[in-house]
Amino acid sequence: MLGPAGANGLRVLDIYAGTGTLGIEALQRGADSATFIEQNGRRCDDLKKSLAKQRLTMLGTVQKGRALNTIGRLKGEFDLIFADPPYDIVEFEELFEQVDANGLIALNAIAFLEHSKMTKLPEYLPGLELSTHRLYGDTAISVYKANNTDSATNAQTEGK
Repeated sequence: MLGPAGANGLRVLDIYAGTGTLGIEALQRGADSATFIEQNGRRCDDLKKSLAKQRLTMLGTVQKGRALNTIGRLKGEFDLIFADPPYDIVEFEELFEQVDANGLIALNAIAFLEHSKMTKLPEYLPGLELSTHRLYGDTAISVYKANNTDSATNAQTEGK
């Protein structure tokens, strides 16, 4: 879904990381770095061990805490964002309000949001616009791309 370049050279944010599979795979496919957010301490420890086993420790950072509380501690922009919360946690709009407000969305960022097919996500999230929506059994993946029209609109308005 990322195209021929894959994750090469991208900065990755894996929110609700769990075992870190998505972020680790991105690193294995050439991502420059990955930041993982996971609230479960044991999973954080296991994730650090997985990074060490794969010799990716220098490329991966694990942040322990709830996603909504941890986003504010992050710095820099991310090109690829994964968000795969447990299906009973539906906080995508709140989450991306914080992601956008903290300037974490790179100019050409892509976000992959995994959720229950019963959860309907909006066409727009703060800083993002829905690009693709796919169903896989009970699971849905909504792919969003950075929405830079607000910046363009503001620039046009300021120029008048």
